Amino acid sequence: MSLKPSSPHSSRRAGLSGEFFVPAVLALITLVYLISAIQLGPPMKAGNMTASFFPIATAIIMLIALSCAMIHALRGRARASAESSSIDAESHDEIPSGRQYAGLSLGAIGVVVLTAGYLLAFDLIGYFVATFVYVLLLCCLFGGGFRDKWLTKLIAAAAITLAGYLLFEVVFQVRLPTLWSQ
Repeated sequence: MSLKPSSPHSSRRAGLSGEFFVPAVLALITLVYLISAIQLGPPMKAGNMTASFFPIATAIIMLIALSCAMIHALRGRARASAESSSIDAESHDEIPSGRQYAGLSLGAIGVVVLTAGYLLAFDLIGYFVATFVYVLLLCCLFGGGFRDKWLTKLIAAAAITLAGYLLFEVVFQVRLPTLWSQ
């Protein structure tokens, strides 16, 4: 019985990757958001929803989804380590599919940085500007940059920003910060 040398891929799979850490970081941010939303007051008052209802509900749903993503990543890690023990020497020729830093892909790092910037900018410059720029940058991050289909990305960012405004201001009657109300 001979022991096969372990591949660099099997040692990399032994630790947690961005599939776990990105949802974990987002869960921490969401937890801070939930605490802030709870400080707004009770979600229901006299049988009516208050301004804190939808932020609290959204944060709880997000925390459940992020917990599921972290559990999925842990289960995938367990499966990957079981499969890595059966990989033969031919797998050494695999090429990693993209740069990673601390187990996170550049796309994941970009989303975290953009989301943090959006959360900071939301109160400072208001919903319209912050949301439009955030959605546009996300479209550029995942859609091949700003040069390709730039008009479509601008229209999509404007439509998503307007839809979010109508949803919160008109349907939910939640006042959003604007640049001109600062």
